[in-house]
Amino acid sequence: MAQADPLPCQAPGRLVSISGKIMTNSMAGGESLGVLQGTVDGSNKLKCGIHGTPRFNPDGTFAGFTHSLVCDDTVTAENMVDTVHSQVISLSRFDGVPSFRSCGIPGMDLTYGAFREISEPQSGRGIFSPTGGGQLSIDGVVNCAGAVDMKFTGQVCVVR
Repeated sequence: MAQADPLPCQAPGRLVSISGKIMTNSMAGGESLGVLQGTVDGSNKLKCGIHGTPRFNPDGTFAGFTHSLVCDDTVTAENMVDTVHSQVISLSRFDGVPSFRSCGIPGMDLTYGAFREISEPQSGRGIFSPTGGGQLSIDGVVNCAGAVDMKFTGQVCVVR
């Protein structure tokens, strides 16, 4: 599947590099919960909680995930009085067909295998642009115990 260009970054934001790893566990209903460790703009280290919820097309087919992240940093809010933690909401979709296979456990619909996702930040707080922007390429594997390990690279729009 061809990658689209990254979502534009609106002023006063700027596109910067981002890379790192994500470790999650699968949960009931197709959700996931875990942690993200990443480097933004070559030097800004972030640790974030990540929650994934499945999205579906109007016809009921799987569309991808909505990933919500909240990070462990503290940034002065726009009102210059309060503080916020950086946050991103990103829409992810498979890039190509994942290579999943059945775990072969009777009565359970468990799979394992590899996948690639494209994730597009839609909104943010803290260091991330409130209007989103950028694009991440994610390579991951899932095992029969429900652990999902991923590595990512790409660009994200920051305002600080």
